Amino acid sequence: MKIIDFLFPKYCINCSQKWEYLCPQCKKKLIPHPEICPYCHTYSKFYQTCFGCKNKSNSHLKWLIIGFSYDQTLKNLIFRLKYFHKKHISEFLAQRLFLVIQTNQILNYQINVLKQKIFISYVPSHRYRKYFVKWYNPSKEIAKLLADKLNLECIDIVQKTKHTRQQVWLSKIQREKNLKSIFKVKQSAIKQIQWNEIIIVVDDVTTTWATINEISQTIQAMYPQTSIRWAVLWRHNS
Repeated sequence: MKIIDFLFPKYCINCSQKWEYLCPQCKKKLIPHPEICPYCHTYSKFYQTCFGCKNKSNSHLKWLIIGFSYDQTLKNLIFRLKYFHKKHISEFLAQRLFLVIQTNQILNYQINVLKQKIFISYVPSHRYRKYFVKWYNPSKEIAKLLADKLNLECIDIVQKTKHTRQQVWLSKIQREKNLKSIFKVKQSAIKQIQWNEIIIVVDDVTTTWATINEISQTIQAMYPQTSIRWAVLWRHNS
């Protein structure tokens, strides 16, 4: 890796300083996202679903850990990973998400002290986009590296059953319709997951929560006693 870094050095995407995608000074500019309930967006410690939203019939998500508020620099890094085949950026982004999870007191306690059975998973790509458009699944790359850092198992849980329009170009209502009933739990995951385990699903960014709600509902239908949590790098408010 040292030879590769020497021949193809990394540069800070913000100030062009050598050897890092974000130099130490630019890392300090990233703004941690406020702790909120994923449904009503009111303050909720550790990003947990608040008491009021837990009791609603459409509540399938226990937590949504959000690393950072909207930031153009972080957006540029994720954009390069997703659309310019810069797969190596996933290592840097996984490290950022690892630090966010490590600072979450409850989750850190469950992972490192209680040693609870926790799986890491990710948002699936349809095979067309994975093999012919992006060449890889960015969420999966981040999830695998994050699982290694946390010493947890990364597994495939859901699959996307059809190719859909890209979410980034759609309105909130269009996004919800675009993702309706297109996910299903994979047969290979059914034997791995028990009823009361914790599943942390990883994605790069969330905007309207459409993907999160649809995948959470799909998993919850199969495993109603499983605690479903999400970890994303940043939230785009739109």
